[in-house]
Amino acid sequence: MVSSTSKSDSKEEVKQTLNSKNPKNVYQIGGLQVEFPYQPYGTQLAFMSRVISTLDRAQRDGHCHALLESPTGTGKSLSLLCSVLAWQQNYKSRLLKGNLSHSKAAPEAATDPLNHGGGFIPETQPSDTPASTNVEKAETATKKRTKIPTIYYASRTHSQITQVIREYRKTGYRVPMAVLASRKHYCTNRHVLGKDNVDDECRLLLKDKANIQCSEFKNVNKITSHPSLQPRGHNEVHDIEDLVKVGKNVRGCPYFASWSMAENAQLVFCPYSYIVNPVIRAGVEVDLKGAIIIFDEAHNMEDIAREAGSINLEEDTLFKLQNELEQMSVAQPMIYQPLCEVVEGLISWIGRKKDSLAKRDFQHYFSSWTGDKALRELEESNITRECFPILLECFTKAIRTSKEAEMESDMLYLSGISVLTLEELFSSLTYFFSRNGSHILDYQLGLQRSTKRGDPSGTWTHTFSLWCMNPAVVFKDLADISLSVILTSGTLSPMNSFSSELGMQFGTSLEAPHVIDPNMQVWAGAISNGPSNYPLNASYKTADAYSFQDALGKSLEEICTIVPGGSLVFFPSYKLMEKLCMRWRETGQWSRLCLKKDLFVEPRGGAQDEFDSVLKGYYDSIRGKNKIIGRNRRAKKAGPIKTETQDDSKKGAAFLAVCRGKVSEGIDFADDNARAVVSFLAALSWIF
Repeated sequence: MVSSTSKSDSKEEVKQTLNSKNPKNVYQIGGLQVEFPYQPYGTQLAFMSRVISTLDRAQRDGHCHALLESPTGTGKSLSLLCSVLAWQQNYKSRLLKGNLSHSKAAPEAATDPLNHGGGFIPETQPSDTPASTNVEKAETATKKRTKIPTIYYASRTHSQITQVIREYRKTGYRVPMAVLASRKHYCTNRHVLGKDNVDDECRLLLKDKANIQCSEFKNVNKITSHPSLQPRGHNEVHDIEDLVKVGKNVRGCPYFASWSMAENAQLVFCPYSYIVNPVIRAGVEVDLKGAIIIFDEAHNMEDIAREAGSINLEEDTLFKLQNELEQMSVAQPMIYQPLCEVVEGLISWIGRKKDSLAKRDFQHYFSSWTGDKALRELEESNITRECFPILLECFTKAIRTSKEAEMESDMLYLSGISVLTLEELFSSLTYFFSRNGSHILDYQLGLQRSTKRGDPSGTWTHTFSLWCMNPAVVFKDLADISLSVILTSGTLSPMNSFSSELGMQFGTSLEAPHVIDPNMQVWAGAISNGPSNYPLNASYKTADAYSFQDALGKSLEEICTIVPGGSLVFFPSYKLMEKLCMRWRETGQWSRLCLKKDLFVEPRGGAQDEFDSVLKGYYDSIRGKNKIIGRNRRAKKAGPIKTETQDDSKKGAAFLAVCRGKVSEGIDFADDNARAVVSFLAALSWIF
């Protein structure tokens, strides 16, 4: 049901939750009043209903988690934000009134939004009405929680965080917020900005408490108290770029300002690693106890969790760590000597094993051990199940004393990379030995010998690896300490296997349909023949044929001629994409494509900043902002990409990218940004 105004509350804190600038379309969903900036689709109503029912159940039972699938373009982020903030606002209101009894949810069979085709949900019983069942259980659970649950909204990349914050601006909710990111993204100190080792440089400037060398650090309060960041200020809702601008204006440090703001924030945006990776989480002191954790674009969560529980240590890194630990052991042998012996043991173990590794590929040798065999190999490195608790205690003391020494001008301390190496090693070992050794079978110990990619000298490197093979080892900890974990993406199915992989029960799930009419608003098909009826057979044998590559280029030219706006063109690998681009440059096909659209190529590897720059160029080109004739934009190993003056004959831009690369996952290509998606696949030539 819709109303023109929202319910008022006598408490100022609750008043500030609502944004007076946005129109208030209020819908009764799951027993709560939810503000939404537009008339929601049925899919969005179902999505919000599931979020609210999940959080209601979590409040009642202590935990409840959700898997919510909704296709790309159905407004997941906006639905998530509105529903979870509405629930948090209701929790806050009842907390202030001293009434935290579980609210009665709307009967799902009667009000499932998917049955309403985008219409409104009938009004249900008011949210302040106590449920008739589980009252005693609810009272016991709510007594344990007296603070408002913090919402952590995690995305894979910083550019995705910016997109989500853009959606947050559209909502009618305003709560204290923070955006967490690394020093590399936030630093405004001109002496440190742009350096590779920003973290270490920052720590050096802050080393002497009595004589801090960073003027920006001294002005953190000038950012946190800046009028634009206060309620109703134009930067009340801000992203990384906004906070950096404020920092530059007042010569303050946005990095430490963001952490200061996070202390009292009720909505925190951050990358996945700040939540999933236990080392980073502990290092930045993110408190997830009783929190609501949202993972957006979570279809690759299994890989992220496995990676968070794993470690790869190159031999050179171990030598550097050994050298530092030896120096530290002179002054504090009880703390650092046991750790030094562990590192020495690993180096000796690598030396004994490296000449007996099995050959797996050209210039690549690898051997691995699992279960009891892995345990025996670690014992050869002075790491045993019996002594690990003692080693863990030494590690904890070493990290603490080293960080304390950073603040003293005349004391030795471990470098940032050595601290990180120890943290990652002991994090993986802690998982390996945890739960009375039950996770030993979930790990694979490995040693590989290979040459580094891009190293012209062909120098051999040896890498010690401890790989987590079961994502549940890491993810279960998040489920146990949080109030609710909500995973959402356009592709989570099959949900049974997804749930099983993560080793946890999801009390709520949703597989929502798309909001568009596939018969009227989208066309998908395979193109089997190119110009002159040449077969676009993409088999291994024909992919290297010049005639096939030329036909492919001409087919793409025809598509670029017809389709306005932006086009995304996907290739199965960087190698093939680079091969085709080189051929098209040699034949002049590249120049003909440039006459139809500005071309941009996904950089291979490289820094996120490099990719963001290319992506921005693509967006700007579609909007007609590239006006410099002959400007060259270089993408890594793809050669120059020429951007010319926009004219009537040119229709937008094309982004050449790789399947499962940066472009293909989690980036918003709405409207003109992707009027066509073209996939060049090994088994099927073209789909768009």
